[in-house]
Amino acid sequence: MNRRSTITLNWRPAGAPARRRDDFVEVAFVQPEAVEPPLVDRSDITARLENWGRWARSAGGSGAASMTGSICDSMRNAAGQRATREGDRGPSINANDAASIGRAMTRLTLNQRRLLGLLYIDEHRPGFVAARLGIRLAEFERQQMEAMDAVDVILSSYQSSKRK
Repeated sequence: MNRRSTITLNWRPAGAPARRRDDFVEVAFVQPEAVEPPLVDRSDITARLENWGRWARSAGGSGAASMTGSICDSMRNAAGQRATREGDRGPSINANDAASIGRAMTRLTLNQRRLLGLLYIDEHRPGFVAARLGIRLAEFERQQMEAMDAVDVILSSYQSSKRK
């Protein structure tokens, strides 16, 4: 009689754990509810970072690109006209707020400082910043929000320490 081995329902390879009773119990799958992340209003910190960027770009001299631009700026100032160079357009600069953000930047990680500096001081596009820092574009927005939140937390700790 030719005896061949047969595989049965109870067969398992050597070393495999014995099946437990709950391995075969079917459980109804419940689809988890989609939880949307809470919407955080970042318009305040964005405006403050834009102010910091304008302040950083205008600091350190006249900001003119050439000697002729510097002379034109000084002539406009002497005539009492508003200068029209790039740094003077748009809203005015709140130097005190910008200086406090500058102090907060020293407490950030190096990558967070680079990210915010490239975005708000150098005014590069997000795609360029992501490529420059070696971040995938899909990851960029999360890291930007983390950096902005970190600045906001540091600034709020400054505010709470001033109140005391």
